[in-house]
Amino acid sequence: MSLNAYVDGAPSTARRTSMPESFSPQEVRRKLERLDNQPRSSWHSERDFAHRDLSASAVLIPLSEYDGDLHVLFTQRSHELRNHSGEISFPGGRREVEDDSLAETALRESYEEIALLPSDVRLYGALTRIPTITGFQVTAYVGEFDHPYDLIINPDEIHLIFQAPLRELADPAIHRVEEREFGGQVYPVHFFDWNGHVIWGATGFLLHTFLNYIGAKK
Repeated sequence: MSLNAYVDGAPSTARRTSMPESFSPQEVRRKLERLDNQPRSSWHSERDFAHRDLSASAVLIPLSEYDGDLHVLFTQRSHELRNHSGEISFPGGRREVEDDSLAETALRESYEEIALLPSDVRLYGALTRIPTITGFQVTAYVGEFDHPYDLIINPDEIHLIFQAPLRELADPAIHRVEEREFGGQVYPVHFFDWNGHVIWGATGFLLHTFLNYIGAKK
């Protein structure tokens, strides 16, 4: 079955923005090709989480090109899950014993959640590594797959998937930052309001980091 069978397919209501040539798919790929197996950045204050036993995990930031734009794929997690139920996320999860690397974790989880074959992903490399308040240390990888693609959700883990154009995600009008307290420390929390979806928390931070890396944030 096709991606469109599982996408929240309402027309985008975000303000259409023009992207400079430097953010064209070709230029974004040129920047992504600089990534490698080591994250380009990590959480600026990991010492705040040093006392916690964090579980290694990984996510994939999946890209695909159509209608002249690169699009970012998101999932909405099942409402039945214990952690982050109903939240917008990237495909991913905890590293398993059989995973030779965190990159393999990201690809395996993407296959289990949305049937994206690892062999069909052009993996650019690791973008960043962050801790979460739910006890995970998440390494985010960026990869690209061809469009169209027959993605199938695993209903035990995923409620729906959708894709958002990169140029719309880079629109400052949909981005806001709020301060939240955890463990006696105040942290910035990034929110992106896109087409009825609220992307925030770890996913919001990863999206913000990704947009900064490719130079799409104004």
